[in-house]
Amino acid sequence: MAQYKLLAGLGNPGKKYANTRHNLGFMVLDYLARKNGRKFKSGKGKWKEARLDLDGYEIWAIKPQTFMNLSGQAVADFCSYFKIEPEEVLVVCDDINLPLGKIRIRDSGSAGGHKGLKDIIDFFGSDQFSRVRLGIDLPPAGEPSEAYVLKPFGDREQKIVDEMIENAVRAAALVISDGVTAAQNEYN
Repeated sequence: MAQYKLLAGLGNPGKKYANTRHNLGFMVLDYLARKNGRKFKSGKGKWKEARLDLDGYEIWAIKPQTFMNLSGQAVADFCSYFKIEPEEVLVVCDDINLPLGKIRIRDSGSAGGHKGLKDIIDFFGSDQFSRVRLGIDLPPAGEPSEAYVLKPFGDREQKIVDEMIENAVRAAALVISDGVTAAQNEYN
């Protein structure tokens, strides 16, 4: 079982994007930081960082500040600086191909159309890192996915999103403590 050293939440920087579908990775890390009574600070590169406790496991958490589709550079640079291997990374991100509220955990694999994950794979030269993917649902018919992911959640969706964020933290903790398979059995 991998010893995880980094939890990377994907999203877009800036208030304009703060509560959008594409920022679920940031939302999960922000929720975890609040639970820890900690704040993210600027790192040595294009990321914000914090040391967080995840059910007794101390782990680095970062939010790339490069915009979603360019997340790879920040994640790879952080890993290079702290000598972290791809197998020691757990990425949290949105997934348009999953129903709203659904969580899917993977230990590796393709980007599945997610440009942020693709950029990380490209920079690592490997897809051998774990992911917690959070369902945001497909856009309504005729709406481009690029516009849909940059919209905030509706009022009726927010309760589902809040529960999903809490479950994502629990899922990440289970990945780190007991491994991907245990988390998959619980959440997939």
